[in-house]
Amino acid sequence: MRPKRKGLALARGVGIGALLIALVVGIQLGRIPWRYRRQILLAQGFLVGALVGYVVGRVSGSGPSEPES
Repeated sequence: MRPKRKGLALARGVGIGALLIALVVGIQLGRIPWRYRRQILLAQGFLVGALVGYVVGRVSGSGPSEPES
């Protein structure tokens, strides 16, 4: 019998947890009025934009640095 990898088990646990959270949030969003749903969508757009900006900044700033003369 092969031993289980702890990293794979942790990834599965995190994936299942994220799926359950997404399911609960989706159910709750279905029960709120449109006015608040629009605000939540705007907040999600802001967070996604901030995350993309952060990742692009990290990737573009991680190149090899040239020595100063």
